[in-house]
Amino acid sequence: MIDTIELVKTFVILLAIIDPIGNIPVVMVLTESKSDNEYKSITLKTSCGVFVLLSVSFLFGKYLLVFFGIKMAAFELVGGVFLLYVAFTMLVNSKTSFLYPNDAEEKEHIAFMPMTFPLLVGPAAMSSVIIQSNNISAWQVKLIFIGEFIIIGLLVALTLRLSKIILNNLGKAGIKFITQTMGLLLGSLAIGLIADALKLLLPGLS
Repeated sequence: MIDTIELVKTFVILLAIIDPIGNIPVVMVLTESKSDNEYKSITLKTSCGVFVLLSVSFLFGKYLLVFFGIKMAAFELVGGVFLLYVAFTMLVNSKTSFLYPNDAEEKEHIAFMPMTFPLLVGPAAMSSVIIQSNNISAWQVKLIFIGEFIIIGLLVALTLRLSKIILNNLGKAGIKFITQTMGLLLGSLAIGLIADALKLLLPGLS
């Protein structure tokens, strides 16, 4: 049976992690020298990259963990730490400098790196979908999640295409407020995930 509430919760959490609206200022800096046609091409490639990276992580990520002998509880702990880090950067409104390529050649190929990875779909988003996939075996449910990834990709494309309009209407203060609100949500979820993982790894704590 499909838990609709769980599906909606997963969708909202993943969208909060990716945070397309909060990343608009970074995207504007990365694409400031691009023409309109180049920018449209970048947004299309980035949205496709988001969908592909989420889908691949969701479908095959847990098998990679099995191959390397990594326990899911240990991976959940690391995923929780990554999520907490993302939440912290959202709360303090800081973006790491490695997202801004200085080399001219690098700026020509920014759709996948750094825009798709690690800006939108970083370790936190990838670990989140891998952890979620561990509890799912039915292909019908997996297809629903793939559908969610398609919607997220479309929302990323729409947000990036309307980035100037969104920035002009919300302003930096509005975007900061949305980002910090999502950061509070993610921080709470991250602490819960870390606590659950520690209970599994260290049963004496429970």
